[in-house]
Amino acid sequence: MRKSNALMPLAFAASLMAAGCSQTPANDGAGFELLTPSPVTRQFIIQNDQPFARQVAAHNRTCNSQPGCRK
Repeated sequence: MRKSNALMPLAFAASLMAAGCSQTPANDGAGFELLTPSPVTRQFIIQNDQPFARQVAAHNRTCNSQPGCRK
């Protein structure tokens, strides 16, 4: 009886891992996705933070060229 109780957490952890793998697509992005700020936010960024606006544009160019990037 004690051995089965000791194995219960291990079995539970294994079932969680298996369930997580079966519900997630194999290629759900490479950890990044296309940035799509609203028009108002886009204008604010362009007017008030040019370096960040360039970073967003560069990020989106990279994202569009990478098949693993979520679009």
